[in-house]
Amino acid sequence: MTTRLSPAKRMDMPSRVFDIAIIGGGVIGLTLARELGGRGAKVAVIDAGAAVPQATVAAAGMLAPSFETCAAFGGLAEPLYRLGARSLAMWRDYAPALEDETGVILDYRRDGTLGLAYRDAQAEDLAKQAALVKNLGGAAEMISGDEARALEPALSNEVVAALHAPEDAQVDPRHVMSALRISLKNRDIEIVHARVLSLGEGAAAGQFACAEGDVFEAQTIVLAAGAVSGLTPMGLVYPVKGEATAIAAEGVVTRVVRAPGAYICPKAGGRVVIGATEELGPLLDHHSVSDAAIAGLRANAARAAPGLSSAQELERWAGLRPGTPDGAPIMGRDKEGRFLALGHYRNGILHAPAAAEAMAALILGETPPFDLAPFNPSRFGPGRFSPGQGG
Repeated sequence: MTTRLSPAKRMDMPSRVFDIAIIGGGVIGLTLARELGGRGAKVAVIDAGAAVPQATVAAAGMLAPSFETCAAFGGLAEPLYRLGARSLAMWRDYAPALEDETGVILDYRRDGTLGLAYRDAQAEDLAKQAALVKNLGGAAEMISGDEARALEPALSNEVVAALHAPEDAQVDPRHVMSALRISLKNRDIEIVHARVLSLGEGAAAGQFACAEGDVFEAQTIVLAAGAVSGLTPMGLVYPVKGEATAIAAEGVVTRVVRAPGAYICPKAGGRVVIGATEELGPLLDHHSVSDAAIAGLRANAARAAPGLSSAQELERWAGLRPGTPDGAPIMGRDKEGRFLALGHYRNGILHAPAAAEAMAALILGETPPFDLAPFNPSRFGPGRFSPGQGG
């Protein structure tokens, strides 16, 4: 699939002209729009809505950089951790500010995370992770199984050790999205409901065509679309399906627990999110949730905390995360001069404040507050990141 405007469309009079158009209405796109609007820029968000599945609505909202460096390859563990740690620190002020502005409670909690080990080999892996985080200036310590149970008495006696990351936090991602939409409305930032099918090239690089038949134009285009939008280069941003469930289990655990094969994320009102599977493939059905997947997640969660075993299921869902070959996001510019904010995988919520801060600076011609070079699309090789290729 190509993503170029046909020659007949190149000279069409655009239906709308924007100063800055952000293509993608997930958490990265909305947070960036809010940041740009707060700096006085005129910006609009082009959101496909239900036509394209979002990773955000399927997320658990964990803000845990200590456990995400293992997702990166090619020497990117350190910059990925620093990005996450910076954004985690920003959430401490970002969450209450967004709540005060919008009246939406984000359920921000800074209770830390416990990563569990049942065997010595798992404990050794966690110890390596803790050492990496500590070497990078983060807070992480290995504790015994008994010490873990002192923090969370519901944990199984199988737990022999745990990585304790006391500064980790969490939010409710659905509430975050609701608050961001209200914030954009408060700032007169328009959300245009349209599905972008193609991006222009050359003389038409400022144009993009939509499924509804419109051709829009913008002085600045930011691509923050998801993995199945058809606008990202083949092989560089790809969908990773995740299935999850929520159960009613108030008070069983009080903080995020990452066990082998499942995470356990307590929310307000006794709701506990258990996730998440990972499935790659060219024809993923983002709507379907399998009984086997949910049963496996629940069994893994109950192994960690047996008190969860008989809890009532409240809901189940699936979503598609935008993965990249090296596990790190893409932030920079393409060969047509468009700005890219893509591929945050399972860390869109975590990364959103820092990514928005840095990308807004880049877009406005300022120096970003941290080095974006590790996340530049050029790391995949010259010419590979072409908006003339679809995924």
